Amino acid sequence: MNHYRQCYFNRTAVIKYVPPENKKLKDYLSQIGFNKFFHLNGTDIHKDTSVELMQLTALNPLYIENLIILIDSKMRLSQGVKDSLKMSLQEILTNVFDHSKSENGCFVCAQYYPSRMTIRLCITDFGVGILSNLKKKYGISTDIAAIKLSVKEGVTSRPQSAGFGLSIIRSFLKMNEGTLSIISGKGKINFYSNKVESYNMTKGFEGTAANLKINANKESYYSLTEEEYIF
Repeated sequence: MNHYRQCYFNRTAVIKYVPPENKKLKDYLSQIGFNKFFHLNGTDIHKDTSVELMQLTALNPLYIENLIILIDSKMRLSQGVKDSLKMSLQEILTNVFDHSKSENGCFVCAQYYPSRMTIRLCITDFGVGILSNLKKKYGISTDIAAIKLSVKEGVTSRPQSAGFGLSIIRSFLKMNEGTLSIISGKGKINFYSNKVESYNMTKGFEGTAANLKINANKESYYSLTEEEYIF
């Protein structure tokens, strides 16, 4: 029998979790607390290298702080960079709560992979998508165009000054030689340090998912100087 937890993100959509048949993957999901989140058997044994999967419906300063602590513990970041990353994550989450129209907020998690020396951080919501929020103000019509626009400095659907969340993350990952992957609607873009790859998907994704791949090299030092990242 397949276990599942029903999560109603709108009146028609239901998420059903079917455990994988692969034992190695099933054990891994149990060990990182994924099964625990779905009220299944499993204990989180990777607390030192991960921030647990959590559903957020409002800003949670402690959870955001835990994300920064994980990143900082595997890297060498100045206080300015830590504050900047924290502000960026707060703005990204605020945009989800204010504009995604997702009844269940978003889902966030992060994990450090020692063998690869990388950190993965993912923020996912099941809302209206980036295009729905930006098309009227900026006159765009495709998900790809909306995603590309969303990482530019000052771009926002708000009337007040904002729009620095994804642009700061993007700038940091460029210097870090990491990757920012964004899926929204029928568009997917991978932002690398030296190139951008775009994909048009047939089925699409109802909502937006931002996946950060951060290189965790302790020998590099990141600090802010006149709004530029250096190491």
